[in-house]
Amino acid sequence: MNFTLDPMTPEDWPDVRAVFAEGLAAGLAAFMSKPPDWDEWHEGHLPLGRLVARASDGAIAGWAALTPVPDT
Repeated sequence: MNFTLDPMTPEDWPDVRAVFAEGLAAGLAAFMSKPPDWDEWHEGHLPLGRLVARASDGAIAGWAALTPVPDT
């Protein structure tokens, strides 16, 4: 299967959230029990560096996003 890396758009969020939920269910994604809603997720991630891995049929198979880190 071929994939392309595309910038993530707000329209991708339902599919990204579903992939996120799969990772949470497997215990691999984060220290939370359910994925956040769009507003919470959007607020916690940088506007740049949001990517989706899109399969040749258009389905989103994975994603990545950058979060800010405090300079301490």
